[in-house]
Amino acid sequence: MMSYPYALQLYSVRDYLEENTAEGLDLVKEAGYSYVETAGDYHLTAFKLRNLLDASGLVPVGMHVSYEQAVCHPDQIIEQAHTLMTPHVVIAWLGAERCPDREAWLEAAESMDDAGALLEKEGLTLCYHNHAHEFKHFGDETIFDLIFNNSDPDNLKIELDMGWASIANADIYAILNRHRNRIPLVHVKDCILPDAGKPAVITELGRGMLNWQSLLPAARDAGTRWFIVEQDDAEVNTMESAGANARFMRHFNQP
Repeated sequence: MMSYPYALQLYSVRDYLEENTAEGLDLVKEAGYSYVETAGDYHLTAFKLRNLLDASGLVPVGMHVSYEQAVCHPDQIIEQAHTLMTPHVVIAWLGAERCPDREAWLEAAESMDDAGALLEKEGLTLCYHNHAHEFKHFGDETIFDLIFNNSDPDNLKIELDMGWASIANADIYAILNRHRNRIPLVHVKDCILPDAGKPAVITELGRGMLNWQSLLPAARDAGTRWFIVEQDDAEVNTMESAGANARFMRHFNQP
């Protein structure tokens, strides 16, 4: 049993999967992954995607969906998740285009709570995945806190993207402690913060600023079950980066 069960968020190698999904999934397996988190369907039905995953020897532990899909069409999402046989459904993004103010974020939190209650009845767990902007404030409260202070922990859980949280200068350890047993998934993502005024660079694990020797145990102790590698962009070949990240995670799982 791995100390830090890890998977690959398939967005990391989207160029391969968009070109040839079957071959791309085979390469993910060769890169060192047995588990994945899906992002999109590559114009395939859930049934066809599940068949391709099976053929490649990959098991989905989560699926990313849009806010609109989860809130407006929960029955379809439930059917897709059951077809993929994945226990976690994750809202991948919610931003200012839909939530320009505090009231809109409150409404979104309530809508996600309602959707999560429906999924929970079907044996599924709804999570919300953060980027950096959720750590901006409305008064004394961050958007992140607003979402999770106004939803039931049984209905809406957290997929904590530790890379984006770090970019936002959030206290990851405080989040893990405060939301103990509400964070079944984390995104393991490393980054480099360049000179002021320039955007952060997302890089391979171990090359950036995050202290994985302490963060991984802290997440595990807080109840995290899956450590999902995601590298939004790569300076080199995306599959090579995915392979390097798998080797990094294997190192942490050695006895």
